[in-house]
Amino acid sequence: MVTFYKPKKTNKNKHSQPSSPIDIDALDWKGQGVGRGDNLYFVSGALPNERCTIKHAKRNKSLIAGQAQNIENRSEHRVSPFCDVADTCGGCQLQHIEPEAALALRDDALKQLLMRQLNMHAEVWQPPLSGARPAYRRKARFAIDARHPHTLKMGFREKAGNAVIDIQHCPILQTELSALIAPLKKVLASHDNKRVLGHVSVLAGDNVEQVTVKHTQSLAKAYTDMMLDFAQQYRVNVLLEDAKGHITPLHLQAPLKCHTVDGYYLMPGPNDFVQVNPLVNQKMIHQALAWLSPQPHERIADWFCGLGNFTLPIAKSGAEVQAVEGVAQMVQRAKENALAQGITNIDYLHLDLSDEKQVYEALAAGFDKVLIDPSREGALTVCHALAKAKPNTIVYVSCNPSTFSRDARVLLEQGYKMKKAGVIEMFPYTQHMEMMALFTRQENNE
Repeated sequence: MVTFYKPKKTNKNKHSQPSSPIDIDALDWKGQGVGRGDNLYFVSGALPNERCTIKHAKRNKSLIAGQAQNIENRSEHRVSPFCDVADTCGGCQLQHIEPEAALALRDDALKQLLMRQLNMHAEVWQPPLSGARPAYRRKARFAIDARHPHTLKMGFREKAGNAVIDIQHCPILQTELSALIAPLKKVLASHDNKRVLGHVSVLAGDNVEQVTVKHTQSLAKAYTDMMLDFAQQYRVNVLLEDAKGHITPLHLQAPLKCHTVDGYYLMPGPNDFVQVNPLVNQKMIHQALAWLSPQPHERIADWFCGLGNFTLPIAKSGAEVQAVEGVAQMVQRAKENALAQGITNIDYLHLDLSDEKQVYEALAAGFDKVLIDPSREGALTVCHALAKAKPNTIVYVSCNPSTFSRDARVLLEQGYKMKKAGVIEMFPYTQHMEMMALFTRQENNE
């Protein structure tokens, strides 16, 4: 699971400016250039074998992070960005490097990191999963800047700042979504009081595109009529979300469906999590099923289940499945979604997944295998409980290698062995990285 890049707050008093160029030796798993000297440097926009100076440098003890400038000895893997706002827009961070080179270098960087941190054996590492690039993303949220009475900006936030980068299209989005940006902006800009507009979310299902407009005050009928005309002209769903989070359908062209594997589908609401890369998501599900190997006689738990991305195909095996999620509304929608597709061997459970007592009690029922797919915060409480519950097999899907490493250490210290692990390129051109790992009990490995 992932969100778009957000710049972290930093202490402006810790800015530092190196006095000489830095030699870049490697790329880390985020795609930052790494240089070593008197300090350790992490340099956005720099590639291995290049030399550069750093701007906007920030120091944290012996670490210095910043942005590359005055690049010398340009890498053979350096390319010109295909988007005209790539240098400023925070939606992407890695358009300056060939995609295949970026994947290979980052894949190796994460492999080496886990070998150091977790004593992982090299043969554990599996080939990465990847898909088509660009135009892969089926969901995005645009910020709106309506401070000027005669103009409206809509797009992503800038790199290392909060300003909205105005766009007319986005080559990372699926073509159908990108084509909606310009006409949608035209409609939004027609509002007399643009300040009542919040963010705009777009989502491409397999059968229809959907636009959700957040607003802080009631919208005039003339304006909603224009939105309705837009919806009908482009044959899209348009939803309105007020300040309290209430959703009002303005126009429904069709119930939105996102197909996964084996004919199953999800029906996400406008604020529900759904994997943004449909092709890679399918590959990820198939790999998870292969590693989990669900059998009809088994009890299997899918924790952080969301709408059922993994749950439904696991249930197809005939196993008795428990699906656990921390968002009550999502649990209800997941249950309805499964029943609509004739699936009845899933027991849905709403839990506070950070509450140690609730987690331990739920796992006390006993499971043969468990799949977890937490958010970027990871699953530390759940992993401590899993180490005591001792299921034979655990598949961990992570969108944050840092918290994965922390959680994996808990399992390894309590008798599990990492049998397989590998990268999933869910978010090309960004610093985000998805990965998957398979753990089994030590006694099962002897």
